[in-house]
Order: sequence, then structure tokens, then C-alpha cells
Amino acid sequence: MAELKVNLEEGGGCYYAHATEFLGCFSKAYSRSEAIDAILKDVKQYSKWLLSIDFDNIYKAMCKEFLAGINELNVVEELKGFTNLSDSTGASALFKSDIEMIPEDMFEFYITIINKLPDELMRIVFQYSKEEREQELLPGKPTINDELKDIYITELFFICRFGEGVEEKFFDAIKMTKDELDSLTLLERVVKVRQGATAILRSYYPKLTDNVVKNAKDEKHPDEQWTIKKVIRKFIEHERERTNTIRALVEVLEEQKASSETTE
Repeated sequence: MAELKVNLEEGGGCYYAHATEFLGCFSKAYSRSEAIDAILKDVKQYSKWLLSIDFDNIYKAMCKEFLAGINELNVVEELKGFTNLSDSTGASALFKSDIEMIPEDMFEFYITIINKLPDELMRIVFQYSKEEREQELLPGKPTINDELKDIYITELFFICRFGEGVEEKFFDAIKMTKDELDSLTLLERVVKVRQGATAILRSYYPKLTDNVVKNAKDEKHPDEQWTIKKVIRKFIEHERERTNTIRALVEVLEEQKASSETTE
């Protein structure tokens, strides 16, 4: 049986729980207790997915322990008062665990996770046409394409937390101009932005290690603190959240298609 250590943050009635030693495992809810219940479920889902990746490090043993059962959950840090926490680009907490240096082997493992996540995403959406992805499947809710756009736009936001000149380095890394990137299909953009983002993370990892930085050009939250570990954590969490949302939208789309075929 295993112990799960979590950090909690709250803002505007939204709660996030983050596993401190299991980067990328998280939950979002609208009460503290629901966030804790949800992360206990997510740790099993995330463990199963990670074990499908070919790797051999401390996470493999952790995954197996979490799947065997969790007998204790401890809240390490709890921070409150963040505005627009439910918004992916809203201000969020910098926890003590975010300041810890990432060993090089674990950094490479996190890059592997970041590169593997789009594989699952593409398996979910590739079979659907542009018209199907642009359908409003739930009244007033984003479409599948809206969610895909949010993935790569937010990834650019995250890497730009490192300061001036990052955007220019990003386009140098992908060997394209902004206009050329915008000319790609939406799915191609998701893949290309991921390539550039991982190149930026690799470039800044040796420079930042455990340094805390701010982006003064962020007009909304110029005092928000970032580290490379926080960027990676947010990166993985955000894509997992968007992928789950897209999966739910695809289920609605399939239900609507099945219903349409029945009535014909």
C-alpha cells in the first residue's frame, strides 16, 4: 500500500490537487473534498497510462504501488486566493515541490511523457473530419477544435514564462515563421508546437534548474512565479485535462451519430 502526497490550491471556488512526487497527476473540482477524491482516481488512471510507456525509473515502482492501493493521503501544502484559477492561463501556485531541482534522468522522462501525450490525443481525434470537430456538441461549450487550439496556444503561453526572446527561439527551433505555422492544419499545428516547446524546454533546463522567474511582460499576472518544474507540471496536467475533455466530446459525437443512424 502506498502514501500519496498532494498539494492543494484554491481560487474563486475552484480547487486543484497535485501529486507532489508524481508529476502530472492532478485533479480539478469545485470543493476540497471532491478534489481529493478525484486525485485518488486520477493516480490510478495516470499510473496505468504511464506503465504503457517503455521506461525504467522510480516511477515504475510508484505506479505499481499506487495501483495496488493507497492507504494514506497527506496534504503537504495548501495555498489559496488565486484569481481565475479555472482559466489555464490564470495565476496559479508555486509550491515548494516546484522549486526542487529536476535530476537530468527525470527531466528526460518528463520530456518523454510530453512527447507521448499527443499519441493518445491523435488516436482519439484523427478519424473525425474538420466539420465534425467543429460541431457544437454541447450547448455553449467549446468544440473539439476549440480544445485542440487551446492545447497549443497554452503550451506557447507556458514556455514564454521563461522571459524575453523565447518566442523567437521557438520559431527558430521549428524552422518556420508564425504565418507558416498558422497555415498548417490544426492537427499539424498541435504537433509542430509540441516539437518547438520540447526544444525550448531542453534549451532552458540547464540554465534554470531550480531558479524562480517572473515574466514582467505578462500584463495580467506579472508577479506570478515560475520554475521549469512548474512549467513542465502545468504542461502535462493541461494536456491531460484537455485530452479528457476531448474524449468526453467524442463520446457525445458518437452518441449523436448513432442516434442519427437509428432515426434514418
